[in-house]
Amino acid sequence: MKIALGMIIRSLESETEILNFIDNAEKYGHKLDCVIVAYTLRLDERVAGKINGRIPLVAVNVNKPGHILDKFRRLGMSEDTVKTLTECPIDTSRGLVPYGFNRNIVLMEALLREMDALFFVDSDVYPVVLGHGGGSFVKEEADFFGAHLEHLRAGAEVTTAEYSGYNILPPASFDGMADLAAGVQKEDKVAFWQKSPEHKTLTLQPRERVVKPCAKILGGNAAVKLGAFSKLPPFFSSHYDLNGETFLARGEDTLLGLGIERSGLTCTDIALHILHDTYKDFPKEPDLKCDKSVQERFYYACTGWVGRNPFMNHLLGSDLKATREYQRERLAPGLASLAKYTSNPKFNTVLGNFDKSWDNVGRYVNEYEQTLEAWGEFTERIGLIS
Repeated sequence: MKIALGMIIRSLESETEILNFIDNAEKYGHKLDCVIVAYTLRLDERVAGKINGRIPLVAVNVNKPGHILDKFRRLGMSEDTVKTLTECPIDTSRGLVPYGFNRNIVLMEALLREMDALFFVDSDVYPVVLGHGGGSFVKEEADFFGAHLEHLRAGAEVTTAEYSGYNILPPASFDGMADLAAGVQKEDKVAFWQKSPEHKTLTLQPRERVVKPCAKILGGNAAVKLGAFSKLPPFFSSHYDLNGETFLARGEDTLLGLGIERSGLTCTDIALHILHDTYKDFPKEPDLKCDKSVQERFYYACTGWVGRNPFMNHLLGSDLKATREYQRERLAPGLASLAKYTSNPKFNTVLGNFDKSWDNVGRYVNEYEQTLEAWGEFTERIGLIS
C-alpha cells in the first residue's frame, strides 16, 4: 500500500510538526512514500530540505499548483474544471484559503501520484495521546499509522478519531451557554460545555479503546483509501465577506462525513485520540474570560461555525427558513451573554456574520454543484470512475 501523509499550512517554516509523524512511522515500522504539503504564503527551503532528506516531499503552492496543472493539461481537462479545482476563489495574501479547496489540493496530488491511502494531519496535532496519570495526565507514545492501517486493511475505507487535549469550546460558566451552543449548531455539546468548570474541557485517551463505526470525520486525525473517491464527493467549504474581512466557513470534514454516510462506505472510529494543541500553548489551561488569545481563537471558531451551518443544513434537507430563525433567536442572547462574560463586545458582532452567511447560502449551493461537476470530470479522467 502506497501511503502519503498530507497537511495544509499557511507557511512551511518548521520541520518539527512533520518530522514528528515521520519519526513515529519509522519507530513502528511503517513506510511513508511521500509527504504532501499544501502551503499558501512561504516555503523555507532549508526546512523543505530537512523533510525531503527523510521522505520525498511534495510541497504545493496553493496559488500555483504546477504539477496538478501540468497533469490537467495532459488529461485534457476543461477550462471550467481547471478553474474550479485549482484557482483559489479568494485573495490569499493573508494566507486564507477555504479549507475544502486546500484539502482538495493535497487530495488531488495524492491521486495523481497514484497513492493508495492518504493520512491527513494538521500542524497542531502530535502522534501522542494524553493518558491518565494519577489524577492528571501523561503524554504517551502511540502507533498512529498502525492504528489507522489496521482498520484500513481490515476493510474500512475511512478511519478517524477524536483528539486528546482541550476542546475548541473553552472552559466557561455563563448563563447563555445553551443559547450560544444552539445558535452555532453545537447542541450536542451543551452538557459537556456546561460541566467544563469540572473537567476544563480536557479530553484524555480512553482507558479502553472502543473501536466502532462512525460518520463524523476529524480532518486532523484521518486516513482514507483513495479508491473510495470513486464514490465520495470532494471536500467542500466556502467563505463569506463582512465589513472588508473574509471569513472561512468550517466543516469541510463534517460535510465529507455526510458523503461517507450516504455512499454506504465504511468509516471506523479507531479511538486513538492524538493530541491537539488547540490554543498553541498546551498544557496551559485556556482562560476564555481573561485571555485575549483564547477569545480570538473562539471568536473565529464561532464565525466559522455560522459560516458552515447554512450549507450543512441545505445538505441535511432542513427547513432553511425555520432553522435560520431558530438559530438566530438563540444566538443573539448567547452572544450577548458571552460578550458580557468576557468583557469583549466583539462577540456581539458574530450576529452579523450569521446574517451574512445565511444570505450567501444560494452561492454556497452553486459553488458546491460546480465543485461536484468538476470533481466528476477529474475522477473520470484519471480512471477512478469508469
